[in-house]
Amino acid sequence: MMIASWQLSIINRRRPISNGQLKRCQKRRARLIIVSFGTKGASMIVTIANPKGGTGKTTLVRALSGTAAHAGNDVFLIDADSRANTMRWVTMSKQMEVWPDRLEAESCLDPDRIYRMALDRQREGKIVFVDIEGTTNENLFAGLYCADIVLIPLQTTQDDVVAGMQLALNHIPVVEDDQKRKLPSLIVINQHDLVTGRAKAHAPLREILRESGVALTSQPIARRACYQSIGAAGTLQTVATPDPKAIAEMETLLGEILALYRSTAEGVQA
Repeated sequence: MMIASWQLSIINRRRPISNGQLKRCQKRRARLIIVSFGTKGASMIVTIANPKGGTGKTTLVRALSGTAAHAGNDVFLIDADSRANTMRWVTMSKQMEVWPDRLEAESCLDPDRIYRMALDRQREGKIVFVDIEGTTNENLFAGLYCADIVLIPLQTTQDDVVAGMQLALNHIPVVEDDQKRKLPSLIVINQHDLVTGRAKAHAPLREILRESGVALTSQPIARRACYQSIGAAGTLQTVATPDPKAIAEMETLLGEILALYRSTAEGVQA
């Protein structure tokens, strides 16, 4: 439906379209194809974690799960954070009638139940996102043991990078050894300031990320007002003033998560 609307908007234009506009529309259409149809049947479990708090993890989970649901996927979000911020967001979103129909959410702080719930919802054909509290505890490992993909958000600070590397290079290998399987992880630079992000002070940290061997997303997630807006209620698609750039960021990130999931699955089958 979204693609048909996009095509209709192009047909109804009365002014000539520049090459730049056409390329942007083509990129947008390609992202919609990936997100709308590419994720159907994926039924993957994505655990979003960083042992250090304050990395923008929960906001990222909301933006991602909302984007997946608005694209037509059945999505289940597990709030495994003791602060229960996500469930308050769910309640407010439903009260304000800005909650997507295909998105379900439940709070769970029991590690065994987190593990079972994620697998049960995956068997139902849903994309499952597990929001893990910013600490190292049993819930973290429950999220790792059930995950198909581990998404590690961090900012370009020394503490964030160290915590992210510990998760990717120390904790995840323990799970891989125990389960005798590959557990892919993906680092995303979150809340990226477009000005200070280019500062030379961040160059050594970015180099550490590149040399770690852990996959890094193709682009950072910028610091945008719309991400703060969904902190109270709603998704990127239902806020009063949607930001096309933010939506495009989430669609691209979701596509990269899916590509990593499928490439890993194909490697196992081979």
